[in-house]
Parts: sequence; structure tokens; C-alpha cells
Amino acid sequence: MIDKDKANAVSVTALIEIKVQPKLGHGFDAVAKQISELEEVESVYLMSGGFDLCCLVSDKSFQEVAMFVANRLSPMEGVVSTATHFMLKKYKDQGVFFTEAPKDDRWNISF
Repeated sequence: MIDKDKANAVSVTALIEIKVQPKLGHGFDAVAKQISELEEVESVYLMSGGFDLCCLVSDKSFQEVAMFVANRLSPMEGVVSTATHFMLKKYKDQGVFFTEAPKDDRWNISF
């Protein structure tokens, strides 16, 4: 696993919430399948709450994610609205911690 902050990578990970109009007889599955087939999309999930689906896009620039949402995702049939959230800092991913232990500046003193 690569800590992209330390590698100075100029890419982001975006979590995109998607509200959809389900297709008759197919529910959310048909729209989720279409979204899953987009090459930029890493993962797709059915969600509860204010949005129906959620997808993960990573290793793209802010501009690439914005253009993906504007030009490919939002215009898709069945997509009603989207909300994009950019991951700003990674603390833990797939069980791996990305934070360093705080440095203890205290001195050992013994008498």
C-alpha cells in the first residue's frame, strides 16, 4: 500500500453519492451496472439514506473527477443528482494505519 501523501502524488480519491431513478422491473441494479462499467469507477455500493448509490473514484486529479462527474456520470439516464466528497487525509485504509505515532519529547530522568 502506498502513502500518496508521502509520495507527493497529485491524485485524489472521491466518494460520489448518486441519487437515481430506478428502472421498472430492474430497480437500482440496471443503473448500478452502468455506473460499474465506467472505467473511472473503482467501486459501487447500494446505500441507505438520502442517496441511493455511492461510487469510489481514485487516482485522478480534482479536475479529472469533476469532468468525470459532469460529462459522464451526471448525464447518464437514471441519474437524478450527485454529491462529490474528496478524501482529504487518510488515517487508516484496509487495516493499514497512515498516521505516525506522536513523538515523545520527554527526557528520561533517573536518580
